[in-house]
Amino acid sequence: MQAVEEEDVTKDAPMDSTDLPEEAQAESKPSSKPATRGGGGGRWAPVQFVRDVRLEMKKVTWPSRSEVLSTTVVVMIAVVFFAAYLWGVDNLLELFFHQIEQWLR
Repeated sequence: MQAVEEEDVTKDAPMDSTDLPEEAQAESKPSSKPATRGGGGGRWAPVQFVRDVRLEMKKVTWPSRSEVLSTTVVVMIAVVFFAAYLWGVDNLLELFFHQIEQWLR
């Protein structure tokens, strides 16, 4: 049996704005608002900004207290570990270069 290949009729068809998703259609339409200098929206731009921020902040998934405490402990342990590691490497390099300095004298 031989598979029948279907011909893609959309590959050569012209695309207009009705073929786009709704988000892309909204972006492709010219704005009815006049362009303002500086990207502002007039006097009410700060008010709209605060509204948008509040709306976005409601969408945020905030960590619980126990998650914050556990990740804080992990970070503190990592900081102490790497501080001790770098202190040890610094001391070893200091000894190494001090020995090289002694041999060169």
